[in-house]
Amino acid sequence: MSTNARMPSRYEGIFTPLVSPMYADETPDLPSLRRLIEYQIEHDVHGLWVLGTSGEFASFTTDERAAMSTTAVDAARRRVPVVVNSSDASTRGAIGHGLAALAAGADAIAATPPYYYPHSQDELLDHYRRIRSAVDLPLFIYNIPQTVKVRVELQTAATLAAEGTVVGIKDSQNDLEWFRQLTSYTYENGILFSAFVGTRCLIDVGMAAGAAGAIPSIANAFPELAVGAYNGWLRRDFARADACARNIMRIEALPLSNPHGSRNAAILGLLKAVLHARGIISSPSLSGPLRSFSVVEREELLERLQAVLQPV
Repeated sequence: MSTNARMPSRYEGIFTPLVSPMYADETPDLPSLRRLIEYQIEHDVHGLWVLGTSGEFASFTTDERAAMSTTAVDAARRRVPVVVNSSDASTRGAIGHGLAALAAGADAIAATPPYYYPHSQDELLDHYRRIRSAVDLPLFIYNIPQTVKVRVELQTAATLAAEGTVVGIKDSQNDLEWFRQLTSYTYENGILFSAFVGTRCLIDVGMAAGAAGAIPSIANAFPELAVGAYNGWLRRDFARADACARNIMRIEALPLSNPHGSRNAAILGLLKAVLHARGIISSPSLSGPLRSFSVVEREELLERLQAVLQPV
């Protein structure tokens, strides 16, 4: 039998891509980050993904990112793995963030293709190989072409997996055909590889496509739904998995209106509004120029949210 990513691994399950609590001046709120991590672990998430897209990583200074990584590792206390996103606009920058994550005690790092320049696939191969050579930690590909311009093509991901440069991927492009081809390749070639879907609504579907788990932003405010969808599928309790997934879809279907703001701002604003209302984070602020909800908008949003959620 092939020794593929379905073997027991530290890197499987629901890894929450943490939002980054911040003060009104947009500096990191580290005490709130600690409370958020405790909240996640209390709700049985399997790992933490720090300073990703939901974490507004590109809005923080190098020192702030290092401080948040150190805080996350310390707060987790080895109860769950901590993966730190070390992405930057250059390979050298990503290596620097990766070395800071290593010093902080992170379990693994992740990196997108460098953003700004539309790099070739050969350049991406060099990018990931250089990071792995410089930083002695397991490395994940973070494939999110909608924000960094460049997609990690299937052959590139397969090459990096086969040579052992990377141990897994967070694939946020919502292309299940692409994802299925990658998981089939690693399975058939006996490669231990943790492929995560970076989707909120397709956790159970991603598992059917060979995923080791999911890294869904919705888990910040609703970890029980994300974990329920994953555990339901794993235990073949498909009714529960579907019930949790449908609740997530109801949240996604909310008419999120953030006047003059982007869809990303609306989603992050929703998550932070819920966490703030529960007393987990001190402020629902977003980093500029993302537009934060007003107090009235947050109250209306929370009322609509309560009206759509159903028991699972």
